[in-house]
Amino acid sequence: MLSSAGVFSQGPLKQYDFVEPYLRWILGFIGLTDVTTVRVEGLAVAGLKETALDRAIAGIHLN
Repeated sequence: MLSSAGVFSQGPLKQYDFVEPYLRWILGFIGLTDVTTVRVEGLAVAGLKETALDRAIAGIHLN
């Protein structure tokens, strides 16, 4: 689970998202390649903070 004050999965800040690629690289290095991430974003953005958890839950897709 990844949490951030801003929105880094899309939009103009996407280029600054280093957490998920780094986490995937580290886990891949130790042999874990089947990784699913869940993001809770926008915790400090007015209007998004109130719905951040609901959006994260809605974004979970189980196979």
